Amino acid sequence: MNIGYLREVLTHIEEIKVIGKNVDVDGVICNVMGIVRHGMEMTLLILQYDESFRQRIEESEEAGLFDTSELPENNRMMLRNDRKNDAINPFQSVSKVFIDQKEFEVYSSEHRRLSAQNWEHLLLIVKFLDNGWQPDGIDYQRIDMLFLTSLKLEGEYNMIPDISPGPELRFIMRPYNVVHLVEKPITLDIEGEYTDKLIFQDAETGTEHWVQINRVYLSDMWKEMDKVFTNPKLQEHMTAEEIAQARLDFEKRFSKVCPRGMYLPVIEYECEEDIFLQFYTKSFLDAKPSQESSSMAFLISPEQSVGIMGLKLKAAVIQEPVSADTKTIEAELFQYIHTTTDREIIL
Repeated sequence: MNIGYLREVLTHIEEIKVIGKNVDVDGVICNVMGIVRHGMEMTLLILQYDESFRQRIEESEEAGLFDTSELPENNRMMLRNDRKNDAINPFQSVSKVFIDQKEFEVYSSEHRRLSAQNWEHLLLIVKFLDNGWQPDGIDYQRIDMLFLTSLKLEGEYNMIPDISPGPELRFIMRPYNVVHLVEKPITLDIEGEYTDKLIFQDAETGTEHWVQINRVYLSDMWKEMDKVFTNPKLQEHMTAEEIAQARLDFEKRFSKVCPRGMYLPVIEYECEEDIFLQFYTKSFLDAKPSQESSSMAFLISPEQSVGIMGLKLKAAVIQEPVSADTKTIEAELFQYIHTTTDREIIL
């Protein structure tokens, strides 16, 4: 850090226009600071404070959970701590912004936690303060508890367009995924009968949801991938040499996830349309995290499109190999993923 660096940061800020409007979204205080122009590029800045995030971080600091000198006690703790490090970002999927009647497409965004060492963003905030910005609702919060969302606006601009004082702002959102903790124990019977719905709750809010399991079975993923690599349609897009190399690469990686002769459990289920489930075995959650763990993402489509309740049938893979003679698995419905619908934030 030197004075030359600070001068360079300041010279990149060519123009600022303060907006300074506040809104509380999902419990997060959001202050739309305004627009900054660097060269021909314009960025809309939103400073955010999530009280629940601050509480989680301070509780973790008191409990010593952020000691990174060693791995967490088990995978469960690691997965929980990953969640604690996530603050809510209501603006994470903005596709376009209306400022009064002016429409701007958002072509990229960044969401960054501030720190006392991040001089570039601190100097930017100082410039906004010098231009009359009022940090209502967040002026006395710790710097490292604040997040800055930067929305880069499509187009080239040699000046920031005229904006009326206190303009109406409308943010158009794309659908996005939100992860919710559950941790509900469940015994999975391979090829067993599942006649009743399973009721589960959001561990934080207590909101109830349900799932109807249709089937639990063991999948030979080596056999399934063999079908992929021998599919004649693949030869329409890849040469024989490319297919052979891709297969070799897959087998090298997948052997660390699931050795030959082992199987991956698959749960076929029905639930609310915008929810997807994540299962783990109890043994995995209780085990100490591996420093050399491997994983691969698999999307499995059920043979039937509709389940016993007449709803769309979904599938979840437990990425922990088991032997062919496995009859039951002690597992947990660890979390669910909720896909939001299109929505707007209006200030």
